[in-house]
Amino acid sequence: MATTTTHLTYGSPVSLGVKRRVSSKYKTRNGFSYPLIESLPLPNPDGPPPPLQQTKTQRGYFSKASGLKLVRNNLRQLLLCEKGTRIMLPDYGLGLNKYLFEPLDETTFYLIKNEILTTLAKYFSIASVLSLRVFGNPIEQDQHQLIIQLTLQLNDESLEVFDTEVTIS
Repeated sequence: MATTTTHLTYGSPVSLGVKRRVSSKYKTRNGFSYPLIESLPLPNPDGPPPPLQQTKTQRGYFSKASGLKLVRNNLRQLLLCEKGTRIMLPDYGLGLNKYLFEPLDETTFYLIKNEILTTLAKYFSIASVLSLRVFGNPIEQDQHQLIIQLTLQLNDESLEVFDTEVTIS
């Protein structure tokens, strides 16, 4: 039984950029970093404004991120954003500041965990929560700080596991 070595190609040939994207192992995510501005040069009151520094991650006023750094930044932005502050997404974010002066007991921690898990399921479906810890700052209890520690796993091909900690004060 002989095999044929000829093949037919229908349509237009595939460009090199498409071939590279298909052959890449994992799909990369690109976007703006959080916070948007890393650092700006201080203005000189006597002279012209200093030029913006061009770096690898920041061109002009905005910095960019990709991969796991971008996912962490988006998660941090979601956790620190207050509900109602995002235009066109009134339910985006968490209202964690309302819990700051509540008693730091198991009931409050349960309510916070429930709100975090509900919001993550709605707005952060690219990762699964492996562990979630909410507790008050044991060192400075009089400052009413909440500490949130999350361990998540990405739902894409890489299945990367990463930790994030956010302090609400």
